[in-house]
Amino acid sequence: MNTFKKISAVVLLAVMASQAVTAATTAVTVAKEVVGGYFDVYLINNCSKEIEVRVRADGSSSTSKYKAGEKVKVPVKAGYEVYVDGKLFKKFEDSDSGKEIKLCK
Repeated sequence: MNTFKKISAVVLLAVMASQAVTAATTAVTVAKEVVGGYFDVYLINNCSKEIEVRVRADGSSSTSKYKAGEKVKVPVKAGYEVYVDGKLFKKFEDSDSGKEIKLCK
């Protein structure tokens, strides 16, 4: 009976060691997700006058006045729209992240 216990203990340790090695070498996939999906763009008033800028999204909007030459960092999401003096200027895309957007053509 004593020999049976020793063999059982050795088999149990071998199984546990095998599982530990398998768990340690298994690839773990980590998904990285941008929190909230926000990214920054830089709105630049390259006009020679003060302009009114409205950023609109999801039924709400924010309006600001930018002086000539002013550069402002704005957090946005894909799908947000920017209006200059009441006219649609641009709809943001993920590829706009970090870009400088000149508000006069």
